[in-house]
Amino acid sequence: MKFIGLDIGTTSITGLVYSLEHKMVLCSITEECDTTVTGAHQEWEKLQDPEVICETIGRMLEELLQTEEDVIGIGLTGQMHGIVYIDDHGQHVSPLYTWQDGRAALPCGDGITYAEKLGMLTGYSIPPGYGLATHYYNLQQKLVPAGASSFCTIADYVALRLTGGIMPVVDATQAAAIGGYSFTLEDFDYAAIGRAGIAAEILPKVVPSGTLVGHTQGGLPVYCSLGDNQASFLGSVPSPEQSVLINIGTGSQLSALLPDGVYNIEGMETRPFPGGGRLAVGAALSGGKAYALLEQFYRDVISSYTGEEPGEMYSFMERLLHSAEPSVQDLTVSPRFLGTRARPELRGSINRISLANFTPANLTHGFLQGMVEELYTFYEALIRVKANPYTFIIGSGNALRLNPVLCKKVGKAFGLPFAFSLSIEEAAVGAALSAAAGGGLIAGFREAGQYIGVDQPE
Repeated sequence: MKFIGLDIGTTSITGLVYSLEHKMVLCSITEECDTTVTGAHQEWEKLQDPEVICETIGRMLEELLQTEEDVIGIGLTGQMHGIVYIDDHGQHVSPLYTWQDGRAALPCGDGITYAEKLGMLTGYSIPPGYGLATHYYNLQQKLVPAGASSFCTIADYVALRLTGGIMPVVDATQAAAIGGYSFTLEDFDYAAIGRAGIAAEILPKVVPSGTLVGHTQGGLPVYCSLGDNQASFLGSVPSPEQSVLINIGTGSQLSALLPDGVYNIEGMETRPFPGGGRLAVGAALSGGKAYALLEQFYRDVISSYTGEEPGEMYSFMERLLHSAEPSVQDLTVSPRFLGTRARPELRGSINRISLANFTPANLTHGFLQGMVEELYTFYEALIRVKANPYTFIIGSGNALRLNPVLCKKVGKAFGLPFAFSLSIEEAAVGAALSAAAGGGLIAGFREAGQYIGVDQPE
């Protein structure tokens, strides 16, 4: 049984064919594509061309289907929060306003931003970049395109185009990422949103995860998309109730399925899990970006001394890490150089410096340890409310995969067995598994983990 998974990222698009029987990716394509649309306000407008995305997806599907026969369904995921306006014929009438778009962070004239005003009117926190906040700004500035009858995420728009549909649908994972979603109602809170002057008709219909959207011209079923965070969890974690997913890339985050009856964890964001349940997500803003800051520091020191620009310093840092485990452990690094989501004014620090421990090796170890400890604070909050402890750590993200020392620090700090999912394209795998669950080939979304292969880090 083979399913195609498509992941529409911010700077790249990935398509793959996943085999349930073999628990592995059979073939994969990743294409870096420039879909940027230049707007009048480049400092805060972040726009992409939906047509270029759709054309790229079309070529990718053709190649995947030529490579692998007997594919029986298509699942999608992609960048969350952003929206594209569509008309009554299911065609886009705007660019994609991405999650990076900053229009809702602009002041609205009352000493607050448009996003803050929207939050006051609805009672929901809807940050800049979330589709509902973007739409609220456009509505106030009379920028909603003529002919727009609805809006949806880019992944759900692609599903619409693949099937020739005209009415967009989204599941709970994508609805929550747009904003104004109620866990209690399992739908948008239309009454609250209406207080902001936003018509219910502009919102896409919320349907269960794995809902069949339609069929391609070739007859392949296409299922509604998942948010990329939930898709990555689905495509990485073999035992959802027992596992914690740690992703370290440019940023870092910890995700775990909440026990039944637990609705929120202080300091963590709660997101819908496909098929029911809630996913707790603790996001650190620095992550691998903090390690990149140290790498830049080493380069600056060398160029200041030699007058020449050195190459990358990561190999040098790796030698430092492997030269010896630091003999002095007192030096500590807080990597909150970009603050936190709850307290953006916070900044990082290097503490407990002594004559014995201020060395390049200790500093490099300290940066990695600080990244791990920031994630561990989320884990501590989780285990305080979970009767049965988690038993596995699953890792993902290039910064983690490419740094064995960082992997060891994660395993040691959490005190749990550590493994990677076999595929590095976790979100696209999750999209394929979502299609399999929607098509009834998997009993449910929580059972999808039975079809995930894992591997121990070296």
